[in-house]
Amino acid sequence: MTSDAAAATAGARALAEARRHLGVRESPPGSNCTQFGRWFGVDGVPWCAIFASYCYDRGAGIVLCHGWHGAGVYPRKGVAYVPTLEAWLRATGRWLERDEGAQPGDLAIFDWDGGEPDHCGLVEHALGRGRISTVEGNTGVGNDSNGGAVMRRERSLAQVAGFGRMY
Repeated sequence: MTSDAAAATAGARALAEARRHLGVRESPPGSNCTQFGRWFGVDGVPWCAIFASYCYDRGAGIVLCHGWHGAGVYPRKGVAYVPTLEAWLRATGRWLERDEGAQPGDLAIFDWDGGEPDHCGLVEHALGRGRISTVEGNTGVGNDSNGGAVMRRERSLAQVAGFGRMY
């Protein structure tokens, strides 16, 4: 199996896991408390990267940031902090620039303001005209980075810092 085929398979499995949770919400609302945080061992904190970690672990058997030492890394679970996730993707050769084309299941790293990355999700597919469809944890209409639900979102590539592909 080529590395592209292996990445597509892992990404597809993680994406399938993410889709299973569409509509899941924090309980109580605004608390950041979710089944994903409980699984991770840190509940009540922003959870987009925790959701991505959950989907890759449960869906594809991949621990994001495995062996990496950085803020928000939890051995055997993954990562809770998007800047650490981006640093790991870059350092391990898994980073793709936004113009390199994302595949289903790739991690999308979002940057709303030109500073550190703010949010992440899993790419569903390209929509054309510079847009992608994603499945994201801790998002909502009116609050892109801390909205309290697992949702399908449509995003502009201008909001994407880059993508991560698991090999």
